[in-house]
Amino acid sequence: MTQRRIPAVYMRGGTSRCLAFHDKDLPPAGPARDRILLSALGSPDPYGRQLDGLGGGISSLSKACLIGPPTHAGADVDYTFAQVEVKKPIVDYSGNCGNCSSAIGPFAIDEGLVAGIEGETLIRIHNTNTKKIIVAHVPVAGGEAAVEGDFELPGVPGRGARIALDFVDPGGARTGKLLPTGRAVDTVEGVAASLVDATNPVVFVRAKDLGLAGTESPHAMDEDQALSARLEKIRLAAAEMMGISGSAANPKVAVVAPPTAFTALDGEDVRAPG
Repeated sequence: MTQRRIPAVYMRGGTSRCLAFHDKDLPPAGPARDRILLSALGSPDPYGRQLDGLGGGISSLSKACLIGPPTHAGADVDYTFAQVEVKKPIVDYSGNCGNCSSAIGPFAIDEGLVAGIEGETLIRIHNTNTKKIIVAHVPVAGGEAAVEGDFELPGVPGRGARIALDFVDPGGARTGKLLPTGRAVDTVEGVAASLVDATNPVVFVRAKDLGLAGTESPHAMDEDQALSARLEKIRLAAAEMMGISGSAANPKVAVVAPPTAFTALDGEDVRAPG
């Protein structure tokens, strides 16, 4: 059997990584397309490492973006986001990724979908997952998306070109309402929470209500199985209250706390403001 070669670009967007494809190079939405994305990222992998693919073993490094001609009159390109689960054969299209959205403008310019204007090019991106428009401000040098710059992003080593994104009318991306329940605060599984649908559905809970300080590292939170189980119960209950089916990617849970001193992942001690 002859192997099929599909071109793709390995990109970083914000604090995520993704494989970016021309939509025309993939099958239409369905099982055939999903199989390609799963194989390319290395899922499912029961060991959680995605060694047989280009994924990085965690959700922020197991993503794909499909870019093509616009189907929206006010857009320059269409963009579909795919969240690929690491251990399960699931490709989730239920929401968008803000980080990966910043990679779409550079891809569109470098791949010839949009002409780059020296200095800065504005690209109107139609995200098909949420049916929303995102305006990307892309620095351009020598006709290509600029790579070098002085912008520094926490969580990413080094500096690079800054790509600003304007999310136009982000409210109600999934449910049609900024506050799906009509309330600013709800009680979910005994915890006060704000259920907000802005770009993606998110459940905001206070760290102290979960017995947390808000300074815990991602690794520490992932290792706390009791906490993970509780957050998942809150997440799924909130999804039902928001009127959406809880998927692996949405809604997301955000744990918030007042400003305080903490140690960043690179070991730097950050002082409390004031």
